[in-house]
Amino acid sequence: MIKTFALFGLICVADPTVPIHGENCFNFWEQPMVHYRSLNACDNAGKMLSIQIRSSLEQRGLTITEGELWCIETTKGQKS
Repeated sequence: MIKTFALFGLICVADPTVPIHGENCFNFWEQPMVHYRSLNACDNAGKMLSIQIRSSLEQRGLTITEGELWCIETTKGQKS
């Protein structure tokens, strides 16, 4: 069994149409999912991905209110 890591994140953007919190949140991950061989490689990929997402959302005029990115341990090729 090989220990790997995959990126998983949560991002929230300002949304005045949502009456209670005024923001809209969603989960995201890489498509197709990448299995990184080390936590450091996953962290580095996460930094690059967060820059890309932030740039893309800001170009669309969206304001980011919250963002989290995690490297989740996975087991590539594990049989259930």
